[in-house]
Amino acid sequence: MTVAVLPPELRSQLRLRPMRHDDSARWAVLLAAVEEVDRRDEHYDADDLTEELADPDLDLGRDTLIVLDRSAGDEGVAVAYQVLRLRSGGAEGAFVATDAAVHPAYRRRGIGAALLAVARDRARELDAALFMRVPETNAGAVALAERTGMAPVRWWSELERDLAEPITPTLVPAGLTVASLGPPYDAERWDEPLRAAHNSAFADHWGSVPVSRQAWVHWRTGSKSFRPGCSAVATTADGDVAGYVLSYEYVADTERTGQRDLYISTVGTVAAHRGRGAAAALLAHVLHAATGLGYDTSSLTVDAQNPTGALGVYERAGYRLHRREITFATPSSRS
Repeated sequence: MTVAVLPPELRSQLRLRPMRHDDSARWAVLLAAVEEVDRRDEHYDADDLTEELADPDLDLGRDTLIVLDRSAGDEGVAVAYQVLRLRSGGAEGAFVATDAAVHPAYRRRGIGAALLAVARDRARELDAALFMRVPETNAGAVALAERTGMAPVRWWSELERDLAEPITPTLVPAGLTVASLGPPYDAERWDEPLRAAHNSAFADHWGSVPVSRQAWVHWRTGSKSFRPGCSAVATTADGDVAGYVLSYEYVADTERTGQRDLYISTVGTVAAHRGRGAAAALLAHVLHAATGLGYDTSSLTVDAQNPTGALGVYERAGYRLHRREITFATPSSRS
């Protein structure tokens, strides 16, 4: 990764280096401090972040940075970080997605701008666009994106549902069968059919890229947060996957809030089966399972401009808007 150029007055106090696998605990402390101010309802423990750093597609040496305050002991305390992930193969072409944050006590001192400059350099090196997603209420992050020439290109709606509210009965479309994916989850039976269905279902979605076998296992069905008992698949009479729902529970969230939330990460319907109610039937199945297992709420994120009508499906299932996020982008060098 290109070396970030910090403001002169900070260079003796702060040091930068690539993230290491043993950084998960200090990263968790930093994110907790960020959450106290930004209130994104996102909580991480060290195990969550160990999983993040083990991403098979992430080059720690080239695409991560952690900023440490030298004045706080030999190793230093983490005050900022950046993780860059290259995505390619989708309709938008290659892009680099940046995930970064600065400790609230160290903001407005040029650290965020220095990290963003590194991200822009990396995107140019790869001839890719740079994407940065931020809450629309985070005025500082929005201002930084706009000040550096990035433009808003996509809006996302974060939705929530109280599971104490009744679940609307939903019929399974004729010719399909809906069933839970566990427990136990049968990886040999389901991983490849689900991955193929996912890559097909999301081929026409903005910002989506094909998911490799390694990434599917790491981020989807092999994650410690995956909940197969609250995930479901719709199959045809021949056993083909027509649609699916993958759900997750984040232990750090539960410990921090005292509420069990089931996060619906992915709802996918293969194009040939859209418009028949498969997604609604899958969601109803999952919500019934979650209620029976003692979950308090359910949440999900949807592309506000999704062309398949997903937002309407979620609203009819009882989800309501909680907040919005914006993806800002800078074009690739070919644009």
